Amino acid sequence: MHQASPHSDNDLRTHLCLEERKGGVMAGKTKLEKAVVYFGCSMLGGYGALAREEIARLQRRIAELGYCLASDHQTEPGILEREAKLEPQWIHDRDYEWLLDSDVGVFEISNPSLGVGSEISDMIFAGKPVLMLFKHGLEDKISSYIRGKVGSKYVSCPIECHAYSDLNDAGNRIRAFIDASCGEE
Repeated sequence: MHQASPHSDNDLRTHLCLEERKGGVMAGKTKLEKAVVYFGCSMLGGYGALAREEIARLQRRIAELGYCLASDHQTEPGILEREAKLEPQWIHDRDYEWLLDSDVGVFEISNPSLGVGSEISDMIFAGKPVLMLFKHGLEDKISSYIRGKVGSKYVSCPIECHAYSDLNDAGNRIRAFIDASCGEE
């Protein structure tokens, strides 16, 4: 297994996004004013409840709203084959760094995923705002433990969990959550 990822266009976009966020390398630009979003969704858990293409449209909507995606590789064609060549610790550490460099986490939780549940917990532990979204009609399929984080006396960061009916509804919920949690205007 390889220790480093072959660089995809996404890796470069993510690197430039985070470097710009840190006030670094982008010629003539000042510190990025838009929120950096860590996006999480099922990968190995599959796409039984919501297709990969629908999740990809949700990722694109976040970018269309003007936010910087720290992670948008999950729905790229061939990603599972590329990541299978990487060491699990390398993947964890890469994603954890993206998570820590992000302002907010947005998670599509319609498809069950141990990894996404862990990422949500990591975001909460880091004190980052978390928005969990799932397709309307799947309320009974979403983990009670994950949904129970909303309103829990043990969770002190902003956290919401909502069903959405379509891409516009999801986009509106994302914008409202980021505006409220990160002071975006």
